[in-house]
Amino acid sequence: MPRPITLALFALFLALPVLALQAPASPALAQSSDGYIQPFSSPNGGGAGFGFAPNGAPGGNAVPELGLPETAPPTNTPSALNPAQPIAPLGPVLTPISLETPPAPVVVEFFTSEGCATCLPAADYMRELAKRRNILPLSFHVDYWDYTGWQDRFADPAFAERQRAYAAARGKSMMYTPQMVIAGAIESLGTDRKAVEKALKKADRRHAMYGLGLAKDQNGGIHLNLPQASLSVPASLWLVTYSYEAATDITAGENRGKRMVSANVVRSLRKVGNWNGTAEDRLITLTAGEIALKPDACAIIANEAEFGPVVAAAAWDFKDLW
Repeated sequence: MPRPITLALFALFLALPVLALQAPASPALAQSSDGYIQPFSSPNGGGAGFGFAPNGAPGGNAVPELGLPETAPPTNTPSALNPAQPIAPLGPVLTPISLETPPAPVVVEFFTSEGCATCLPAADYMRELAKRRNILPLSFHVDYWDYTGWQDRFADPAFAERQRAYAAARGKSMMYTPQMVIAGAIESLGTDRKAVEKALKKADRRHAMYGLGLAKDQNGGIHLNLPQASLSVPASLWLVTYSYEAATDITAGENRGKRMVSANVVRSLRKVGNWNGTAEDRLITLTAGEIALKPDACAIIANEAEFGPVVAAAAWDFKDLW
């Protein structure tokens, strides 16, 4: 009669093929409930032998012979272990906008009116300044001369308010035309060419201007790239739209019988935010009213505080937005 230990060994010998068939093919992999092969989780949450855990989070070390990476797969593509992983949305496709100004243009804001007799020769001078590459001249037509008998079609109370605010920032109360405010800091009579040229040279030597970048997206959004800047106070960002040139035959008032030709006539002015000097991308969208004006160009002006010195400016052609 066989001994008990001999029977036990014989039974174990018969069971070995069955156990071999039931064993997992690899100690590192197992089949999940959804039918996909997943790595086992290690005690620290990482996958056993894989560079990422089952949910795509960073995990253990790579297996050299398999050449698997030690980092997780990109989050905007399906996981190699989980094809159902959602794809993260990508950002808008941006196209750079060519600027019509150098990185640090001298901004000349010309406050004028078709009803002002001395504004005509100053307007001629502005057309000359508009031909200079390093200058961004803008003609703001004010409305306080309309009472003389001629309604300036480009006048806007907001432009007169800007002129008034510039005067208040310098402790003055008097407003006049033709006036030029150079770089948001120096004011001069628009017909005094010698004084204006001196102010332009002074402003051009400043080193406080910062370059702006612009791009557009497929939805008509304007992406303004603001650089890192050392600003003593936050700056106000102003969006300006303007026409390159406009001519008016004046039939009443002080300029009756004369023609006024203005360069870079401002059509709209709107504050679009503040900038504290932090590098960032700012999204700007033109309003329906601004688009309806059909301007030729747009500009961004950054004034320290509300109406202090200009610390950044850029202009671009309106048609480049579409």
